[in-house]
Amino acid sequence: MKFKTKSIVVVLIFLIFSSGMLAQGNRTENLAKHDYNPYHFGFILSFNQMNFGLKVNESAIGVKSDFIPADYAGYSSVKLLGVNSQPVFGFTVGIVSNLKLAPLLDLRLIPSLAFGERKINYTISGIEEFSIIEQKSIRSTHIDIPLYIKFKSKRARNVRAYVLGGIKYTFDLAANSKKNKEANEDFLNLKSQDFLIETGAGFDFYLPYFKFGVELKMSYGLNEILESKNNFYADGISSLKSKLFQISFTFE
Repeated sequence: MKFKTKSIVVVLIFLIFSSGMLAQGNRTENLAKHDYNPYHFGFILSFNQMNFGLKVNESAIGVKSDFIPADYAGYSSVKLLGVNSQPVFGFTVGIVSNLKLAPLLDLRLIPSLAFGERKINYTISGIEEFSIIEQKSIRSTHIDIPLYIKFKSKRARNVRAYVLGGIKYTFDLAANSKKNKEANEDFLNLKSQDFLIETGAGFDFYLPYFKFGVELKMSYGLNEILESKNNFYADGISSLKSKLFQISFTFE
């Protein structure tokens, strides 16, 4: 997974420099009046990497559990030796709404639909001294409503850098589905609503017919999202919060 993340970042850097060289190679200033518009719209395509900010409940590690999972019903004792989260890649699509507040300052609203998955790995031991790693998956479909402040550098011919930050409200459609709740009855159920702080940076490239943007964003959940308690898999976790890495491409 780390290799895949590094590969995507390398490709992204290549795209940024390639687009920058292409934009700078053109001595004509493209879309000269684009930034004078009080507002404009576009769309966004992103690759996301959903993850958890997971804190282990140390008091449950190595201790005989009172809750034996159905898969281990034949064993008289089950212990949790470790637990960690594993990110998985997904994708996001959304609509960009941009309001100009000042020459170098914008307010952006980007309602989006995000599809992704997160995995949690449990190292489990029993009285028979077996030890296995069991992997559990949680699939999510989020309606995201982020609101950002975007601070831009001065335009250098057809390129402009920027940083942004803001807050995002997210609603997980999968969390409340009957099928999902039944599947996770003995595992983990997550709360459907959350707020995240987001921060990122990127570049805008002014092409002849549209503005193309490339950006990196990190998101950190503010709320505890673990809903289910009192089962073997939940007892090993003291805190569970959302975490997200995203590479986005904007067309405006």
